[in-house]
Amino acid sequence: MPPFNSKQKPKPPLLRLLFSAFIGVFLGLLIFSDSESSSFLLKPSIKGTICLVIDDFGFAFNSDVEDFLHLNKNITAAIIPGTPYAKTIGEYAHQNGVETIIHMPMESHEEDNTEYAVSLNEKLNSALVDERVRFAFEEIPTALGMNNHQGSKATESLQLMKDLARILKKMNKFFLDSYTNPESRGYITMRRYGVPTQLRQVFLDHGESPHQIKSNLDSLVALSHEMDIAVGIGHVKPITLDVLQREIPRLESEGYRFIRLSQAVR
Repeated sequence: MPPFNSKQKPKPPLLRLLFSAFIGVFLGLLIFSDSESSSFLLKPSIKGTICLVIDDFGFAFNSDVEDFLHLNKNITAAIIPGTPYAKTIGEYAHQNGVETIIHMPMESHEEDNTEYAVSLNEKLNSALVDERVRFAFEEIPTALGMNNHQGSKATESLQLMKDLARILKKMNKFFLDSYTNPESRGYITMRRYGVPTQLRQVFLDHGESPHQIKSNLDSLVALSHEMDIAVGIGHVKPITLDVLQREIPRLESEGYRFIRLSQAVR
């Protein structure tokens, strides 16, 4: 045994034990703790923020409709006013915590033989616009805003968009421009009148195959890397439901965040 050197001061064993215990506790908390702080450290960063709106509710109330309304709490359901199940679906969605908006039929450049109980066109005066918009929200009182169903012609009309902006502002509602026409005045007019608004970037199901819908969704995801919020619109179709049932959970697990339209409008 070597002789003891009085100039060497060994570290106190107690300090070494305390230091080892501190490191062990810290690593244990970091890896295994369920506390909010450790969970935050382990959560993946948000890769992108996506808003999904599903259009055309109201014509039927079947298992597909119910499945859409149980798909994810952060989708927004757009209901066509005056349809047979508009009021029922509005109530059912609200009961299940799903946000709703009015999917207002508007005049299109393309021929449409569907008869709507309420719609907007450029020939209406401001009083009739007011009356029809109020009718829609009275039928679905939980609706927080509106987007246009078709409307490639109506949204070109600056006067109609002004009249619509005025009534939505009075009612404290927001507007999503479905952007069915690149000449639409909807988004810019709502901005000028102080109506919270957003613009659709991608239609998910302008295509009849799962592959095409998945490809469109991938395009929306890619846009979410470049924009604060990427807004996509789908429709109440079984094929769209199938794709979203698979893809939304996967995207959430990868760090993509889904938000309601009311959280997306500015």
